[in-house]
Amino acid sequence: MEDFKLTINMLPKGAWNNDFSKTISKKDWGKLREFALERANGKCEICGYVTADLDVHEEWEFDIAKKTQALKQIIAICSKCHGVKHFKNSVRLGYGEEAQEHFMKVNNASEMEFANHLNKSLLEYNERNSVYRWKIVADLEKFGGSDIEIKQNNIPLIKNQYENVEWDKLSFKDAKSLFEIKRNENLIGSPKIVSIEVDNFQGTIQIKSLFVDRIEWYLDDKKIKTRYNTAGLFTTELKVKNLIGKNLKFKLIGIGGETISKNFELLPLEVL
Repeated sequence: MEDFKLTINMLPKGAWNNDFSKTISKKDWGKLREFALERANGKCEICGYVTADLDVHEEWEFDIAKKTQALKQIIAICSKCHGVKHFKNSVRLGYGEEAQEHFMKVNNASEMEFANHLNKSLLEYNERNSVYRWKIVADLEKFGGSDIEIKQNNIPLIKNQYENVEWDKLSFKDAKSLFEIKRNENLIGSPKIVSIEVDNFQGTIQIKSLFVDRIEWYLDDKKIKTRYNTAGLFTTELKVKNLIGKNLKFKLIGIGGETISKNFELLPLEVL
């Protein structure tokens, strides 16, 4: 990266929920936050803007080979600098142009320099997305948190049996080869799968289905969770964080019968 005062820092997908503002208690995060705010004393630590309403931002350094994200600093910054740091989100919210202008102003940079910096940031972001799980490395004593315990996210990798299914083209005959389907006598409309989406960065399985009253989840044949539907399209999601087991499956239950999935194998972190 160029030697800019204000930079774009795109968190890779596997690190989206690793920041301390989400992984430690509110009390402990409050310690880190207050430490940064007291040091800044009402002045943005990047651009120098004076305000009583500073944001606290964590900056991380990523090592793809070691699969580690190391805490570089926790700083207090203004909302405009924060918008540059999270540039992709600023674009999503419709503030991309404002963020670009602020980047150029603070760094005394041209549009070409901004474009080059953004492209390099996107390249790093895409490269880092080759890693599903990052190990957190931090010395919190430097940031006012000497007594704070660092907890690593325990999110197993999900082996998806349905990864290449074209759901919009799936016939009932095809469905019978992918699921165990049980129909109640004299009734039609057993639960139908609309789609299955697995997000291995965040460790979630999302199911969309029709003709369903409830979904039951089983881990190693033991029921672990039930969700109920009221009417129409049923969209539900399971998070595998902290699940300890090997084989995960679901059962959709409706008035017309049952549809039971194949196993989603949960792979431990050490295989990643």
